[in-house]
Amino acid sequence: MRVNLDLSFVQTNDTIIVANNRQVLAIKRSIYELNGSIKMPQIFSYRSWLEHFWKKNNPQRTIRLLSLLELRYILKEITEKNSINNSEVIIDELIKCYSLCKTYFIDISTLPDFYTNPSSLLIKWISEFEKFKTENNCIDTTDLFSSVYKSLESNIKIGNYYAYGFKQRTPEQNKLFEILECQSLNSRSLENNIQALSFIDQETELESIAKWAKEVSLKNPNSQIGVVIPNLSQLQHLVKSTFDQKFDASLLETHHKPYNISLGMSLCQYPLIQHLLSIVKISSQIIKGNIELEMLMKTVTSPYIKGALNESNSRALLVNRILGLGCEEATTQKVLKLMKDCPVLIQIVNALRSLKINKKIALEDSLDSINLLLLTWGFTSDRSLSSSEYQLFEKYQNESLILNRLSNFYKKVSLFDAIKILNTHLNSVIFQPKSGTANIHILGALEAEGLYFDHAWVSSMTSNFIPGKIKMPLFIPQKTSIEYKLPNSNFLLVTEDAKVTLKALNNLSPETTYSYAKLMQNREELPSPYIEFKDYLEISFIKNSSRELIYIDDYKAPKIQELTIKKGVKTLQNQMSCAFRGFAGRLNIDDFEAPHIGLSRLQQGNLIHKILETFFNEIKSGASLLKLTELELDNLIEKHTESATQNLPKSNFKLNEKIRLVKIIRQHIDLEKQRSDFEVIKTESTSEVNINGLKFSTRIDRMDRLANGDSLIIDYKTGKDVKVSQMTGDPIDQAQLPIYAVTNSVDGVAFATINSNDCQFKAITKNKSELPLTKQAINRMPEWDKQITEWTSILNSASKQFQNGIASVLPVKNACDYCDYDLLCRVKKSSNN
Repeated sequence: MRVNLDLSFVQTNDTIIVANNRQVLAIKRSIYELNGSIKMPQIFSYRSWLEHFWKKNNPQRTIRLLSLLELRYILKEITEKNSINNSEVIIDELIKCYSLCKTYFIDISTLPDFYTNPSSLLIKWISEFEKFKTENNCIDTTDLFSSVYKSLESNIKIGNYYAYGFKQRTPEQNKLFEILECQSLNSRSLENNIQALSFIDQETELESIAKWAKEVSLKNPNSQIGVVIPNLSQLQHLVKSTFDQKFDASLLETHHKPYNISLGMSLCQYPLIQHLLSIVKISSQIIKGNIELEMLMKTVTSPYIKGALNESNSRALLVNRILGLGCEEATTQKVLKLMKDCPVLIQIVNALRSLKINKKIALEDSLDSINLLLLTWGFTSDRSLSSSEYQLFEKYQNESLILNRLSNFYKKVSLFDAIKILNTHLNSVIFQPKSGTANIHILGALEAEGLYFDHAWVSSMTSNFIPGKIKMPLFIPQKTSIEYKLPNSNFLLVTEDAKVTLKALNNLSPETTYSYAKLMQNREELPSPYIEFKDYLEISFIKNSSRELIYIDDYKAPKIQELTIKKGVKTLQNQMSCAFRGFAGRLNIDDFEAPHIGLSRLQQGNLIHKILETFFNEIKSGASLLKLTELELDNLIEKHTESATQNLPKSNFKLNEKIRLVKIIRQHIDLEKQRSDFEVIKTESTSEVNINGLKFSTRIDRMDRLANGDSLIIDYKTGKDVKVSQMTGDPIDQAQLPIYAVTNSVDGVAFATINSNDCQFKAITKNKSELPLTKQAINRMPEWDKQITEWTSILNSASKQFQNGIASVLPVKNACDYCDYDLLCRVKKSSNN
């Protein structure tokens, strides 16, 4: 990599300040090719220069400079003080907003005067961080400019200063460059040969790029080729696999990749580090005496521990013995008995048990303990490491020193806590092992800025990239962002940034190709409006000769042989709404829960069922309920809510859910108090039923005996739009209560709707005045005996159709809205048509 600059006038005593480390390397290479190593000026990235100047003018360094990873860890600790388990994305955004405030000279303390909650969090967290720095006599990298500002004005300059690669300078950078009298270095203009292509999808686009890079590299082995992928972090694995496949022959012949991808992974994603952390964690468990068996199986089969090769067969058998225990945890003594054929493992476990590690140790001492654990396992002693593995282990050794650095700030901790701190830190460290020299460079848009290649291809040129979108920082209010002209905070800035970015991309190479995929991850994309694209045409297409299609009438499956089934209620509901949907249940296709944030609807519903189950197991009648004082009732609801939610992980979701549950359970209990006296007979009870020969289990939420001796079945419903009509008509939408009613001796069924908008009974009963219902509901209620007859007829018919294999694709209205078998159904429809 090089830069497209005229550097002939740069002298040895000059200084060049650039935007990132990649530009440092590119300028050094360009100067080396121009003058050799004799005439090399000082070249720094912006932050590196500030740090260099600060160290130079503070030789005693009584104030400590926090590294970026220490800054991250400390901020994460501060944000989690209130039991908020913030994701890495939130920490990233917090650091970004903190840095923006410093570099744009925004006084954070002024934000609460006119802003809302996210800003107040920023104020709170950063004020705690500033207090931490004051108490511990340290600064972070964002403080460097203010720390050196006064020294800069009195500093005697040596040589000239130049700045390069800054797309949009911050006020802090402008101030520094003004003091240093920096001259801007601008890329030389190029006469570009540019083509712009559109592809049908992302996979085709990447395959074409890999093919192009290979062809150009073979024709010009010494040329530097740049592949710029703006969304590289999202596509890293797809890009890697595509290029690996395209260059597979070269990899086999030379054992060397002619390309490198400049995007590392978290250290914890590399197998070597995963094995290392598993070893450390299982060691602490062995010392305590209680072992997680799943982690133990991973550890004993690790190729990095002592005896991995000699005991490989014995350890494989050991895994089978561990699986045979059929439990999640076991004592160390029990595990030792299973290791009878693994003498090296026994020696390791006994050595670990004999170690004397204090319950509370200083962080710096914990690193010695962790190293001792790895030594006991003989980590990396049984095999030679590859080049990348060696680099990984070396990186781990350097990064593990975080425990030493943090020991100045934290009191003694347990070994378990020290391991947790190390794990958190390693997870935030991004690393990429160095590979051999390569002439194809795959990098992101920011990394490519200011570089120069002989040939370049820029992909993903969609409207999302150029011009892009307005992006407001999470913790800085919109008004402040616009006032201080933070990057991409208004349409004008977005437009200006897009033009600068496009100009920089045009200067990448004299031979540049732009491309975009019309379909990315099943989502249609629009091209950048700044470029006119032409469709990429394949050289040849394989034409398939037409064949006559044969249609068959396929609506009936074989009859079922086993009349005892699972999920009987759902099966009959599906059979009534669409016969094919009922049949598809015979295929045993797993249900998949849709992604969600916090608690799912199913989890919320189960919690309500659990609370009411334990509540009415304690309060078994309406009379007992009415005897409770308001305070006693509130305390009882709190108790059962606490019991139902005790196994949920500690989080704000849990706290908010408990508040919601207490409120709506109270609303429902107030409704129960309006009833005539009743006695709770059963809660969450299972019953075996038989519908026209089809046998299955069904579960009722509650059965009450009423004052007149009638039996009433209650089904709790936590969803919205629950109606009595869902139990009547053909098909029956909600079949559980009708199924129970026709197979048991009961005198009424009722939905108890329980949600924040609706707490009421919706019922069909023999005695219409038994429940607190509206007059309209009572007038519309069908006669009980007539309804039982209708239910019996409809359910028997559905059962017989299911048994006979009827599978027609004839859905009733709305049956397809939430169908799990949509894809199968479309295939079936196409064959029927």
